[in-house]
This record gives sequence, structure tokens and C-alpha cells, in this order.
Amino acid sequence: MYQDVYKAIQVLPKGDLADLKRCNLGAIANSPAYFRVLAHAKVADNKQTQRILYLLLHSKVETSGEGVSVALALIQAGVKERQVIQLTRSGDNSIDYLKRQLVRCKGINLDSLGKLAQFWGDNARRQLLKEFIFANTEKLEAN
Repeated sequence: MYQDVYKAIQVLPKGDLADLKRCNLGAIANSPAYFRVLAHAKVADNKQTQRILYLLLHSKVETSGEGVSVALALIQAGVKERQVIQLTRSGDNSIDYLKRQLVRCKGINLDSLGKLAQFWGDNARRQLLKEFIFANTEKLEAN
């Protein structure tokens, strides 16, 4: 599903892309460009699609499969553990906090970001924190 949304974003005209980037998560569903993405990607109009589109618009993803997981991308971008903990505890605003951190990241694996956005909730936030801490610990042990 997220691969289809990503492909649809790539063929959007610049005006529609700019319109979507100006929208917050709540307003994205009322944008005409959102419906163009739905029509091109042939996906359902639901919260999962809105979250996927919202995060993909503001992230630099790697489609070839060589990208890194979201947790590793956050570490490479210099995101601190306390910021990820804040993200996991922020409830309804957590997707906005995640987007702010993802703007700093490069080379995120499309599948990793897509699955995180699709299944965003308490469990996904907990899993992100777990992966972040494990990856950070492995990095410290390697040094």
C-alpha cells in the first residue's frame, strides 16, 4: 500500500505536492490533491492512508531497499533518546512529533516507514523506542 502511495506522490504536479505539504494531518483528507493520490494509487480513504501520505511527504526515503530503518535513521540524524521517549508519550500529537524528527533523516527504508505509519499507535510507538534503544546500544558497543 505505501509503495503505491509513494509512486502516486512521485507523479503529482508540483502545485498539488505543495498543497499537500502545507496541510497538517487533520486537513490532508480535505485536500483535492489527496483524492488525486487516492485515485492514482487505488487505495482506500482511511486514517492509515492519510498517515502514510503525511509522513512520506516530509521524509527522504530510499526505495531500492538499501535504506535504513526509521530507528537507525533517527540515530544517524542525531535525534536524542529523550526526544524519542517524548514522541512515544505524546499521544494524539505523536505523528506530528515523528514528522518533525523525520525531516532531519535521510535514506529511510520505504517499507520501514510505511509499516510504521500504517500501524501507528501505542504498540508501534513502543516498538520504535525499543528499536531505537537497541540500535543505539549496538552503536555504542561497536565504538
